[in-house]
Amino acid sequence: MADGYTAGQDSADPYATFYPDLIEAVLRGQDAQGWSVSPQDFWCHVRPGDAGAGRRQGWKLHVSATPLSAPMVLTRAAEVLVAARAPFKCAGTPGHLTELVSARYDRGGGGKFITVYPNDDDHFRQLAEELHRATAQLPGPGILSDRQYRPGSLVYYRYGAFRGFPRLTNDGSPEPMLQAPDGSFVRDRRPAGFSPPAWAVSPLPPPEEPPAAPGTSVLLDDRYVVRKAVRHAYRGGVFLGSDRRTGQEVVIKEARRHVGATLTGTDAGERLGHEAEMHALLAPTGLCPKVLGVFHQGGNRYLAQERIAGQTLRSWVTERLRPDRASVLELAAQLVTVVEAVHELGLVLRDLSPNNLMVTPDGELRLIDLEALARPGEPVLGIRTPGFCAPEVADGTPSGLAPAPESDLYSLGAVLFHLLTGTEPELAPDLGAVRTRHERLAGLLAAALADRPELTAFQPLVLGLMALNGSDRWSLDTVRESLAGLLAAPVDAPPVDATPAAGALPATGAVLDRGTAERLLSDGLTHLMDTMTPRDPVRLWPADPAAERTDPLNVQHGAAGVLSVLTAAAAHRTDPRLRTAVAEAARWIAARADVGGQQLPGLHFGRSGTAWALLDAARLLDDDGLAAHAARLARGVPLRWPNPDVCHGVAGAGLTQLHFWRATGDEEFRERAVTAAEHLLTTAAKGRSGVVWPVPADFDSELAGITHLGFAHGVAGVGTFLLLAGLATEREDFVHAARAAAETLLATARVRDGGVGWPVEDRTADAPVHAPHWCSGASGIGTFLIRLWQATGDPRYRETAEQAATEVHRWRWVGSAAACHGLAGNAEYLLDLAEALDDPHYRRRAEELLACAHARHVLHDGLLLIPDDTLTRVGVGYHTGLGGPLGLLVRLHHGGPRLWLPAPDPAGRR
Repeated sequence: MADGYTAGQDSADPYATFYPDLIEAVLRGQDAQGWSVSPQDFWCHVRPGDAGAGRRQGWKLHVSATPLSAPMVLTRAAEVLVAARAPFKCAGTPGHLTELVSARYDRGGGGKFITVYPNDDDHFRQLAEELHRATAQLPGPGILSDRQYRPGSLVYYRYGAFRGFPRLTNDGSPEPMLQAPDGSFVRDRRPAGFSPPAWAVSPLPPPEEPPAAPGTSVLLDDRYVVRKAVRHAYRGGVFLGSDRRTGQEVVIKEARRHVGATLTGTDAGERLGHEAEMHALLAPTGLCPKVLGVFHQGGNRYLAQERIAGQTLRSWVTERLRPDRASVLELAAQLVTVVEAVHELGLVLRDLSPNNLMVTPDGELRLIDLEALARPGEPVLGIRTPGFCAPEVADGTPSGLAPAPESDLYSLGAVLFHLLTGTEPELAPDLGAVRTRHERLAGLLAAALADRPELTAFQPLVLGLMALNGSDRWSLDTVRESLAGLLAAPVDAPPVDATPAAGALPATGAVLDRGTAERLLSDGLTHLMDTMTPRDPVRLWPADPAAERTDPLNVQHGAAGVLSVLTAAAAHRTDPRLRTAVAEAARWIAARADVGGQQLPGLHFGRSGTAWALLDAARLLDDDGLAAHAARLARGVPLRWPNPDVCHGVAGAGLTQLHFWRATGDEEFRERAVTAAEHLLTTAAKGRSGVVWPVPADFDSELAGITHLGFAHGVAGVGTFLLLAGLATEREDFVHAARAAAETLLATARVRDGGVGWPVEDRTADAPVHAPHWCSGASGIGTFLIRLWQATGDPRYRETAEQAATEVHRWRWVGSAAACHGLAGNAEYLLDLAEALDDPHYRRRAEELLACAHARHVLHDGLLLIPDDTLTRVGVGYHTGLGGPLGLLVRLHHGGPRLWLPAPDPAGRR
């Protein structure tokens, strides 16, 4: 029987030991000795005592199940696996299995209830057949990354890592990788399709499948021709197509069998049928698409409906950012009509958000994605959009019943909030504070409308709808009366957001008083020091769920980015704890930043940023040993690499070499920067609008094949490095290449209303413009252009850089406060302009962005903090969390250079 298993490991979940108990029962039934049953965070690992370390990689088996079939599947599979002494793991709890088979689970991992690690190929074949027989006729969803053992089987297989070879991927994430026969390492990819490495020979013959006719479209229900996939998900795809009988354009939704299965026996297919019923009820009002057909094909269920031309309300708002008063009134009235029509049918929306409302070219609202509609009080699954659902829905209903119609009133208010401001009505929770959510939302709304006097009269309406208690919310009749009054009332003040002339600064907004800004900085630094965990062997600061599987030493999410902020602060502030924290963090990082093995070149995801942070800390601490360690790291990063960009590739490595040269005067680093720049000259390619630096399509990276324009992964970042390298080395060819990069950016700029934006890539003429952030938008591109203007004096670069600043300011209420794609990175760019142009107005604009970030602040036991890019928590990562805003605050308060860009001249040498 099992050794080391303790029951009741999660007292909050009454079923936490259910699956381990089933396995224990099988072990007792077979009198199996020496096995370990080890429930961990998500998985329960089961191993015989003589299993040893096991293989690193090979052909593995997966067994799927639904929540209802899981106990039988696990019992029968465990009987086979224990008898065969095969190590395996399973989802640790019924709740974890429900997550694995949920409609929104990752397509590459969905459905994998049990994973089996055979000893060899013969063991694999034996187990596959026995597991297939043991689980025959039981239900389970498909596993998209695997090949099915036999038609109808719950058993699937793929080649992958058992223990693997732990290494950093080319994208900078620690993963157990596969080793090819030639000794190279590749990622253990889990795409939604069976695709083993070319050198992995399957132990089983492939199934016979008829070849697909080349160039033919998919035909569904012998009627609907699929032309394009809108999105893919584990539950199924959403496709655009046409009805070949009528020629009508259609949208087709797919629901895979048993995906999203629950203990009640329902699955995504039944919920798609429910959505069709809701469409049929609402369609006579003309407020939603008409259903054209519901059918089954290949075991899956499909819903065909008419295609509504237009864009989502979220896209409509993003395109305009600050819509005029008349448009707001018109859409608000239509929103009331939509909610009223649903309530008159005895239904509740449950999930009203800007994502499921379409605005037609004629300005008419249509409701899409009706799967959440239900009758109040009937059993439902939880479906919600954070920020737009009422508190009683966000907190979850223990009964699992649809809420009262009053919940939709809150959502209506939240949608109006977004329509008026462009911002998300989402707030991270306070800890130990007495502010109510309603008070905080009122403050955020007032701040966002402070320079929109023609819209401030909407505030009582929005806040009346968003009352915390359903009984206190405004009724639809009251809302209609309020809108009628607003329509009739004169507007005393004209809109202040009149289109500015090119390069003109928009209207002035509020800035923080110095005391509040100082408190944001002081409290934020205190939080960094209080949450540091130097005894943790894995992460120096706790990571949010999205960052748990990232490199703990990098700039983007990890310790190096936070160390850089602490170092910058310690150089100016007298708090002795700062220097202590810098020393402790630097020691922790240095102990783990091994110069051996693969060293990734990138600045934000590779070892270049780690080396940079350690060097700056060493200079602050006057620690020659740490400086030498940093220099070894910097010398260890490759300068010829398939990815050319700043975040992951050669341009980031080159910027780091320049920084080391500026800081130390060591000519070796200058020559290494030249090597990186010369490599980039050889990898430049001709794009649609000029020179670009693509990531090779065959590179083992999530970025393979991209040709971005922005700073993080594209032309602007590469151009910045080439410019700085050319100035440092007096190489005209590098400067010439930088100017060629700028010409690409000028050719792809999209000017509107005095601002300018760019698409992420320049592949099609109708590519949408990206938000104006550091990573892929106007802020990062402007960062390059203003430096190129300083170097060349070309007025076009300055003009476009200032237009980028107008766009950055216009977006100040959209997004988070983070540095990568939020306010901190954008404000850093505005400070760049203020310094380059000696224009204090741009500094004020940066301070306005800081005030926008402050409008979302949280109180954590008395500390005033800024949430991360999720808007729901306080993470500390430099590019994704608190680190970026604190770096901005240090620069605003104390001056100094922008982090992660080399000084423009050698004045900083020691």
